[in-house]
Amino acid sequence: MRRRHVLGFGLAALLVAALIWPPAALSQGRGQGFRPCPYTPYQCPVTGVCKPMTITGKVSQVLTETLQDKMHPGMAILVDSKDKGRVRVHLGPVWYLERQEFDLEPGQEVQVKGICLEEKGETRLIAAQVTVGDSVLLLRDQEGRPMWEAWRKR
Repeated sequence: MRRRHVLGFGLAALLVAALIWPPAALSQGRGQGFRPCPYTPYQCPVTGVCKPMTITGKVSQVLTETLQDKMHPGMAILVDSKDKGRVRVHLGPVWYLERQEFDLEPGQEVQVKGICLEEKGETRLIAAQVTVGDSVLLLRDQEGRPMWEAWRKR
């Protein structure tokens, strides 16, 4: 008789643990690893003040550039604008742009929206949106987060 009580108590404790443990484990969410929390406020990637800017002009050159050591190669274009002169526009990583089915070639008329940076007397633009004719390439969201980031706050 005593054995049945102990066995019954053990099964009841196991059942309670089985009902409580899975929801507690599932509520913790997926770990972030080395990445920053996606819910922290986004910081402008450009040192200095980010200023919104829109330019229209012709693509004079398509370039590959690396902004920092150990970064993936990025794609940039030089745009000849009537009001701003020649502006270097950083688009994003080559691997991302190759998957977008959006070709940029010298001589195309483009409109680029993004944030600008002036350094060493040269105007640079970090593109958020590029428009060629009816085609639009979105590169960053309203807060400036790159579309190729794995963790974005929606």
